[in-house]
Amino acid sequence: MRRYGAILGLALLPLAAAAASSGGAAAAATINACELLQSSEISRLLGGFAAEGVRMDAGTESNGAYSSSCVWVLHATKPAQPETKLALRGRDYVMLNAMQWPAGSGRAGSFLQSFHEARESGVLAGDLVPKRFGDEALWWGDGLAVRRRDISFGLSVRRVARGAVAPGSAEEQLAPLVLQRIDTRDARLGRMKPPPAATR
Repeated sequence: MRRYGAILGLALLPLAAAAASSGGAAAAATINACELLQSSEISRLLGGFAAEGVRMDAGTESNGAYSSSCVWVLHATKPAQPETKLALRGRDYVMLNAMQWPAGSGRAGSFLQSFHEARESGVLAGDLVPKRFGDEALWWGDGLAVRRRDISFGLSVRRVARGAVAPGSAEEQLAPLVLQRIDTRDARLGRMKPPPAATR
């Protein structure tokens, strides 16, 4: 079952992108999107101060994928007091949605395919631009969608005042860090050989 919509009403990011899993199919292992990026890395690459990530998991979807989301609110400087609740309207932020698909299922690519279907049906108005990240990737106009083996993720950076920053440049700075942690995680779980120092 496919679901399109705005996450928290602000960023277009499909959370589930494939047909419902066949009966008896094994569920995917869990994944924690907040473990794939660090606030300090976001602050260093994008400037300013990134608050600690807030995790919002959808859990195991009907298609068998486990969906985990994390949001880091961006500030010009470190706030005097930490915020007690997540409020995104009018704010700058980084949003990462990671999906762990059942091992060996080959279904992680359906996440990217869902963007092509959204484009064809008119849900997405802009062009989809292929990018060289992971096993396959594309820019959908408001974010970067990437597949790496049995994991797919969507990464979106919102800046109220973009200035001269080229669309997609922030996502492309952060994506290699996400991929490196996915490779490290898969190596630890015995799903691949240990990764090199940097992955892109």
